[in-house]
Amino acid sequence: MTATAVPKSCPTCGAPITREDLSLCSYCGSPLQLGGAQQSAEEERSINQERLGRMPEKDEWAAAIEWEPLATSRYPGGNAVAIPLIGGSLAALITTAIVNYVAGLVVGSLVLITLFARHLRQDPISPLNPDAPLLKRAAIVLDRRSETEISGGDGRTTYFFVVEFADGARGEFRFPGRGATFDLMVNGATGVAYTRGADLLAFKKIRV
Repeated sequence: MTATAVPKSCPTCGAPITREDLSLCSYCGSPLQLGGAQQSAEEERSINQERLGRMPEKDEWAAAIEWEPLATSRYPGGNAVAIPLIGGSLAALITTAIVNYVAGLVVGSLVLITLFARHLRQDPISPLNPDAPLLKRAAIVLDRRSETEISGGDGRTTYFFVVEFADGARGEFRFPGRGATFDLMVNGATGVAYTRGADLLAFKKIRV
């Protein structure tokens, strides 16, 4: 095995590397593997399994296993609140009625109706495997890609994460974008993955 060249930027997020003695990116926390030997696939998997095997020892593990994600694979769009479809739609409709009754303003009513219609466009998409069991497993993020679609002036980004589990299994799972303020998982992130079929419903980070 040969030593790797010291990169000038993080291979995960692109942030500049200012110190050669760091093994983790100062911006996103991803492993840099600076100054060491290039790991083989077998060595990488062995390290991953060792890290994931320690996760049940963490204080956050029990609470993460008990926690239940939303049933759908997609939360509302980035500018909406992550609430169920029926509740959010009724809330928007009731708000429209109240404002129209109190203020009696046609313009206000039209604005709220427009917002209500936009809320409907941000409704959750159907899970790929709605009847599949919900699985909660220790996992590490290996890679991610994204697809963006534009409809009616609104953009939606869907991410696809490749994750490895504590039993050595690997798979790619669909995860919806949740707006610019959401702390998206980076390569190397560890935690509990909540999956239903091919959908990644949530990911609670636990550092190991």
